[in-house]
This record gives sequence, structure tokens and C-alpha cells, in this order.
Amino acid sequence: MNSDVASVEQSFFSNYPAKEFQKGEIVVFQGEAPRYTYVVKEGVVKSYNLSVNGDEKPVSFYDQGSAFPVPWTFGKAPSSFYYFEAFTDAKLYCVPREAYLQFVQQHPSVMYRLLESFVIEHIGNTMRLNALQHSRASDKLLYTLHYLTMTHSRPIGPRQVEITLSLTHQDFANLTGLTRETTATELNKLKTQGVISYGKQTLYKVKLDKLHDVINDQFLADMEMTP
Repeated sequence: MNSDVASVEQSFFSNYPAKEFQKGEIVVFQGEAPRYTYVVKEGVVKSYNLSVNGDEKPVSFYDQGSAFPVPWTFGKAPSSFYYFEAFTDAKLYCVPREAYLQFVQQHPSVMYRLLESFVIEHIGNTMRLNALQHSRASDKLLYTLHYLTMTHSRPIGPRQVEITLSLTHQDFANLTGLTRETTATELNKLKTQGVISYGKQTLYKVKLDKLHDVINDQFLADMEMTP
């Protein structure tokens, strides 16, 4: 984020309380009309839906600077489409919707930063849709990993990134619609192939060259997001 934009946003958000949420705590319930627009100060928040069987279906992840729920904030929905839950311990600014909208409208640089974040989220959503459309479990997982390396990762070496979300096998299962057992099997195959490395208390590391080698779609495999 541009330092000038960050300074403007920090000056504005400092006027409002930052509420702490514990990991697993619901911030906004599906169907609830929120009291505030929430902006992430620290931590990560996830949005999700529940299937008729009660299975969690993740939609998106929100990290520092992200605002939600967007449709309600911009007056396009009377309530929240999804559940919003603290994926990690999180601290969120609680900003009245009208004050947040007025702030964005008065600062073009902030509006542009917000637009960029929406574009990145749109790219991530289309990549996840592409991943879910594949029929083979291995492909669903590969394309989901590709989505995560593009949207939620940081470089840690030449052609190697670390996924910044602390994900479990169950999280991957929820993201792909696979069973936990199938997900664990496919992840172990990728670990054996040297595509990924991980441990119980460590983040997933991905070797991009190896990931691209095993993805069937060469165009998507070679695609990289512009910083």
C-alpha cells in the first residue's frame, strides 16, 4: 500500500474503536444487518456460507486494510450475505457506514486503493471458481494452491512463496469441497513431489516452478499477478 494512502487511512481509522475478536469468533452473522463497516487492523477474517448439511463453504479472506461486508456497506444489500468469522485473533476498526463512505468519496487515492483491492478479490474469486469446476480431486487442489499463491502469499526465495494463511487439511477440504481424507492424501502426494512443504506448526511453502509443472493449463500456470 502507498505510504501516503496508508497515512490518510490510519489518521481516519484512529478516530474509531478497534474491537478484538478471538480466533473462531463470529463478527457478523449471515442475514444480520451489521452495526458497522469493519476494517481489519490486525489478523485475518474469513467469510463463508453453510451447506444444507452444515458444511462450511469459504468465500474469501480479509487481511489488513480490508473492509466488510462490502454489499451492505455500499447499500447493495440490507444484510450480510455470509458469515464473517475471525480466522485468527483479530482487531477490527468499527466504523459507521456513512462515515466510511464519506471518507472514501472524499479521498480519490483511498478510492483507488479500494478499487485495486476489489480487482484482486475478483481475480481470486474467478480463480477459485476455475479450481472448483475441475472434476479430479488433484486438479481442484492444484488450482486452489495456485489461487492462494497469487492472492495470499509472500516471496521467501527464488520462485518460492509462503502462503500467509495458517491452513489445516480441513481448511483445504472446505476450500475445495473434498473430504478431509482425500485432501490429506493429495497434499501428501504434492509434498512427496516437492511441490509444497509444511508441518503442523508451519505455513505452507510452495515451489512455483514445480507447481506450474504439474498444472495442466500452461497459460494459467505461467500467469503472475502484477504487484
